[in-house]
Amino acid sequence: MKSRLVINLLLLLLAIGLGMVVWLKPGLQPSQRFQLTTLDPQSIQLIRIDRQSGGRIELTRQNGQWWLTQPIKAPALNGKVERLLKISQISPPVSYPLDANALSRFGLLNPVVRLSFNDTHLAIGSTESMNARRYISDDTQLYLVDDTFLHHLTAPIDDYLDTRLLADGVQITQLNTPKLQLQQTKSGHWQNLLQPNDELSADAVQMLFDEWRFARAIHVSHRPSSATIGDAVLITLSSGEKKRFSVIRQQNEVILVANDTSLTYTFSLDKYQKMSQLSKPTTPDA
Repeated sequence: MKSRLVINLLLLLLAIGLGMVVWLKPGLQPSQRFQLTTLDPQSIQLIRIDRQSGGRIELTRQNGQWWLTQPIKAPALNGKVERLLKISQISPPVSYPLDANALSRFGLLNPVVRLSFNDTHLAIGSTESMNARRYISDDTQLYLVDDTFLHHLTAPIDDYLDTRLLADGVQITQLNTPKLQLQQTKSGHWQNLLQPNDELSADAVQMLFDEWRFARAIHVSHRPSSATIGDAVLITLSSGEKKRFSVIRQQNEVILVANDTSLTYTFSLDKYQKMSQLSKPTTPDA
């Protein structure tokens, strides 16, 4: 009986010892909380994505706004940038010291993506078979992380483009469309130069301007459309900047092509009609 008790105690001690080895073994440290980078997202000014099969994408923060600077210059979609910044904050459940001689084994010799936040560089490799986690490395460590983010890095360039037609905070001072040429007189009244005798409501003018200021396209593309270009729209901002768009009319859609960037903004026909006409003033009930 005593010998059996001694054996059980030894087995218990052995199990505890093995548990401590597993607990302290590099790469299996569940109590340790760390992230892929030590960067605060607010401190990140540059994101560079070198894709194995899609070329380079580069985004920079300029005066608090994110811009796509490569392969084209265009405003970046804030939601997309936020998802990219979250990658820098991923907490890997598993970490190992990096063995430079084993990079090819983890798909890191020729990684799917090379990702940089400022001067911090990450390589995104292949996935392991047991838990379908993806290998990531920096200069010293090999990480295994849940494979839930790669599609943000390999998405088409159009997915990075801001769908807003105009930047936040702009004020419109003039609007020229095929049917309207709106400008303010010295006395502060609004008039349509195409119909100068019409009396315009200031509220109706501001509502129309807001349709343009807050307009978001269904889809944005950096590939100029091959369709025939017809009318033109000219928007003058309070800063003096002029935004010019060419209009392409299709059966159920209208596409606005920005003359300075060649970006094409697709709107529904109903939305464009709201952007093209003044609302009628309401009259009180008799």
